[in-house]
Amino acid sequence: MAELFLTWFLVFVRAGAMLAFFPIFSAAAMPVRLRIAIAGFLALFSLSGVSLPEDLVASNLIGAIGIVGQEVFYGLMLGFVVRLVLFSVGLAGHYIGTELGLQLSSLIAPGETTPSETPSVMLQMMTVMFIFSLDIHFELLAGFQQSYEALPIGGGSLSNTLFDYVTMLCARTFVVAIRIAAPVIAVGIVINLLMMVLARAVPTMNVFVESFSVRILVGVFLFGFTLSLAAREITGYLKQLPNDFVVVARLLGGGA
Repeated sequence: MAELFLTWFLVFVRAGAMLAFFPIFSAAAMPVRLRIAIAGFLALFSLSGVSLPEDLVASNLIGAIGIVGQEVFYGLMLGFVVRLVLFSVGLAGHYIGTELGLQLSSLIAPGETTPSETPSVMLQMMTVMFIFSLDIHFELLAGFQQSYEALPIGGGSLSNTLFDYVTMLCARTFVVAIRIAAPVIAVGIVINLLMMVLARAVPTMNVFVESFSVRILVGVFLFGFTLSLAAREITGYLKQLPNDFVVVARLLGGGA
């Protein structure tokens, strides 16, 4: 009985650490008790096929604490892979908000609530909707259960292959963010060039102020039209996510 509880506890630790980075579950509005309960149920459903290493049962307190810390790290790494999706669309929204001129309100009225994060929130909400509509969350939970085949409790190691793969995932988040925000950024550059020409032609005009309305009007319409492009980029990223999740677990387990 004690061995079964210890197994559940270690699975719970990995699940809880992973959910700390998961979309929705990591939100500040999510009650901590609910997050703990979900991690507990996930650990309960993942117990089948999970076994403790023989040396862990006979290990001392320091060894047990080391295993717990190891499971926390593994959970955070798996959750980080999923969190990169929201980071990517949030970065794209930040780029779009900057090109729309929404960041300038913080310069005019520091400390006031600004709408600069509105594009990021919209894209992140769309991403979460796609995660549940495409059943990506079921695939990720299944991947968590399968992670114990490649990454058992007490096993695993760090390698250069793992570092290279995680670096590639981080680089891809920037590529996807640029692809989503590219149309708005391109139009913003064109507007800046036109305003520079207009400033030379009409020196008395305050082009800096006049460009606000033009930038926001054109940018909002363009952002609406490019949501379909953003949806394709996000869904393509999400369909690759379960495979990335499993690959990172396998690399943590020392696989190739």
